[in-house]
Amino acid sequence: MTKRTWTTCWLTPMLAVLSLASFAAAQEFSTSDTNVGYIDSAFVGSKIRFRFDSAYDNPTPDRAEFFYRASTAATGSPISPAEPQVDYQEFWTYLELAVASNVSLFVDAPVRMVNPEIAANTSGFSDLQVGIKGILLESDADMLTGQIRVYTPTGDASRRLGTNHASIEPALLYARRLSDRTMLESEFRVWVPLDSTVVPQGHFAGPVLRYGVGVGHDLYQCVSPCGCESKKLTAVAEFVGWSILDGLATVPATPTMATIIDVDGDTIINGKFGLRYTQSCHSVYVGYGRAFTGDVWYHDIIRAEYAIRF
Repeated sequence: MTKRTWTTCWLTPMLAVLSLASFAAAQEFSTSDTNVGYIDSAFVGSKIRFRFDSAYDNPTPDRAEFFYRASTAATGSPISPAEPQVDYQEFWTYLELAVASNVSLFVDAPVRMVNPEIAANTSGFSDLQVGIKGILLESDADMLTGQIRVYTPTGDASRRLGTNHASIEPALLYARRLSDRTMLESEFRVWVPLDSTVVPQGHFAGPVLRYGVGVGHDLYQCVSPCGCESKKLTAVAEFVGWSILDGLATVPATPTMATIIDVDGDTIINGKFGLRYTQSCHSVYVGYGRAFTGDVWYHDIIRAEYAIRF
């Protein structure tokens, strides 16, 4: 299936359902209700978030050109040979603005630091992401939100800071209140590259399914007598997966040569565990993630974030 067909198949219905958001009921939840640290939140509102990731041991960082551009010499790229593993850190600044009670626009701006084993370390601005969220269905206990995220090739791909192509990612996000202390949140996303590095073996970039479910349980809750301030400490467990539908990757064959492999069908599953402390409009999250499968984006990841809604 061509990339144009993929884009049409997923973008058209998502645009249609997002257009229905203006008819959704007024939002019952508060953006402070979200507990997850890795799954995209279904809640819509105005907030700013600062996030830091430190990830370790990515053995195929150009897999499907999801993280950065293909790095083998066979592509004519200046970044070769293939790295045996890459560590990286990313700083993210996320701004979401509600343009209605049930629709918001967002921008996610990353700065990346890459630590390869062979090449020199590099750092700089990565691929900017922008998008729209809209509540599709809502009740007192449930919320279903449509989201479209666009990845723009603003990072310098020759320095491992981006993919060198635009991508689009429609998503469905869901939240359900299981009790006054427990919240379930989930996501289903489809990342579709709009271009790709091409080699004799085919296109490096390929569609990637992402899906996840997370549960947050409040270990501690406190509401002031006047109701103007609340505090809670939440334990969060998330399970996130990626299934690659097409694409290639490079792996080292010798210290100076790389081999291109097919990654169609690769599946990656991670467990994410953390704590979130929320006080009124402020929220702090700290968590750790670990790969459960042989195929990985990283073996371990540490995440910390601070968010404030307004």
